[in-house]
Amino acid sequence: MEERLADYEDPEVLCQRAKRGDRDSFNQLVYLFQKKIFLLAMSILRHREEALEVVQETFMKLYLSLNSYQERGTFETWLMRIAKNVAIDHYRKLRSQRRWIEEKESLSSRQSLLVGPSNHNSLSELRPLVDQAISNLAEKQRIVFLLRYLQGFSFEEIACVLGLSVGTVKSLHFKAFQKMKAFIKRSLKERKRP
Repeated sequence: MEERLADYEDPEVLCQRAKRGDRDSFNQLVYLFQKKIFLLAMSILRHREEALEVVQETFMKLYLSLNSYQERGTFETWLMRIAKNVAIDHYRKLRSQRRWIEEKESLSSRQSLLVGPSNHNSLSELRPLVDQAISNLAEKQRIVFLLRYLQGFSFEEIACVLGLSVGTVKSLHFKAFQKMKAFIKRSLKERKRP
């Protein structure tokens, strides 16, 4: 009993038990990682219901692929890669749906979204610009940026989740930051013009 309690929250041990059909161990894995997966999905999708779907689909995929887990890396890294792939698939699906909707919007309705009060430096004014700047990033840049700032992941953790080198992650982060900075600066200048 004492060994069971000591190993209770060790994901590697829980995974091994779940592979053998221990439902309690699988449920404990769900409990341990559902919040992290939800936050990852939210950082990619920014839509609560879609993020919840990603959590469910991730654990379904986990259940179906438990036997393929090999202990080369950590269980958490492997699981977060599954979650990232599921979230990206959902994002691509949503992006294609959004493009179709945006094509139906009129130019005037788009312009009215950008018009705001005269105080361009207020937080309420900058928030939509930041959101738009994030949306304009290339997919990998956006994911790296969101994992770094919304999730608080280190560059090393992001590299593990995305299956990239730390140098590549740092480069993507730098490019994302520079693109966002340029976009926001350009947008603020355009708004100040009469």
